[in-house]
Formats: sequence, structure tokens, C-alpha cells
Amino acid sequence: MTKPVKRMPTPLGVAPGATASVNLPIGLTYDRLIIRANSAVDTPMAVANWAANLGEIRLLVNGDSRLTVDAADMLKLNAFYGQVDVAGALNIFLARPWMRTIGGEDTTAYGTVGLDTFALEFDIKDAATIRDVEVYAIQSSAKAFGAHRRIQKFTRNQGVTGEAQIADIPRGAYAMFSLHVGTDQIGDAEVVADQKKVIETDKVIRSAMAATAGRTEQAGMTHIDLVSENRVGEAMPMNVSDFRLVLDFEATGNFPIYAESLQGTV
Repeated sequence: MTKPVKRMPTPLGVAPGATASVNLPIGLTYDRLIIRANSAVDTPMAVANWAANLGEIRLLVNGDSRLTVDAADMLKLNAFYGQVDVAGALNIFLARPWMRTIGGEDTTAYGTVGLDTFALEFDIKDAATIRDVEVYAIQSSAKAFGAHRRIQKFTRNQGVTGEAQIADIPRGAYAMFSLHVGTDQIGDAEVVADQKKVIETDKVIRSAMAATAGRTEQAGMTHIDLVSENRVGEAMPMNVSDFRLVLDFEATGNFPIYAESLQGTV
């Protein structure tokens, strides 16, 4: 059956330097959201200009952010998974259409039955030229809120080059799909769980794995893909006593780390 594609209520607060928001109707399941915008009359926003107009995007479930990502990095994550954004439309994937099976694709869509509120927010930059902003949703049959794609944003302040251990990624009853670090200046990368190495790669091995999986590595990012064969069942359980990233930084700075996971309920 054809999935509904619907225009959502008009976003409020669309102005330079403001935070725009839209309350999303509860009932159906959300597979994807699309922010539709122009940069001038009848001129769709160029893909390269989203970063100059939008800052952080947040998807709120009962007031709690379940997806937090900068617009510029949302484009990179989409491109990493082989999804193409076009002028005027920024995709926010909730279901993951690049997974192998229909069940795997649909697992992470956001059911909304039982929720009190469901909302999308996005920060508009001070010098933005964005206009005619709308939000569209691609939906499917109603289901209760449960398993869903979550993107959490953390910041790593890396003051020196060399090996660093990052042990503050939250652990719990969920599974990790991938981690995306906001710099491509990382050599060796390891994932350690319960004192055992699970992933051990260098740049060439990561590139080889990405190519085999049909991924496109993005400039300015290091991707640590834990489901490179696109099987939901291979997501890494995070109900462990110890979880660490061991990264060999070749540059210093403040870098975002996006943890992309399969979560259960709030």
C-alpha cells in the first residue's frame, strides 16, 4: 500500500536567530521527515547552503530529544548511507531504507501511539536567508512508540594528538549501530567492550568496509560502522559493564561524536 506523504502543521518561529518548531500529529508511524525550504522566492535551498541556514535539529518525544544532529552533519550521515538530498529538501530518516530487509528498514520508524507530544525543532542561524519553510512526513500504519533510530550528540574536547580513550558513551539496554566522529584526522580506531576488542581498524580498513557496504565516507568525518552488512541483528548490545572508543587523533579540537543507535522506549 502506498505510504502517505503529508504536509505537517506550519512551523512556528521561523526567523533568523530563532528556534523553529512544529508539533507533529500523533497517530500514524513516521518513517521520514523532510524539511522543505527556499532561499528566495521560488528558489529551493541549495544543498550546500543548509549548513549556513540551519544549526542543530532535534526530534522530541514527550519533550525528550531522541535525535540531535547539526543540519550540516545530517546531510553527511544521509550521504554516508547512500541517500541523496536535493535542493530544497533536507531528509531526516527515521526508518533506515538502506537495511537489507523490509523488517530491518521499518524497525526504527517512530510509532506515535501512546505519546503525549511529538515535535521537531531546528535552530535558524543569525544570517539565515531561509524562507517558505514547511515540514513533510512520510508515514505508515499506526504502531505504539517502541524501537526507534536515535542519534545522540556528544562533544569531544581533544587537546593533544595521539591515542585517547573515550569511555563516557552511555551504556544501557539498547544497541549501537554506528559512531560518527566529526574529524577525518583519526588513524587507528578500536571499540572495546567488557575489556575485549570488538573493532580494530585503520583508515584503509574502514574505507574498504565502507566501500563493500555501499557507504560513502564523508570529508571531515570518521565513521565507525558496527552494522556494515546492514543487518539489524548485528547492532552492538550496549548492556555491558565497559564500553570504550580508543582513537588515534592526528589533530586537536572540539569534535562532535554522533552515536546512532537502536533504542527501545523512553
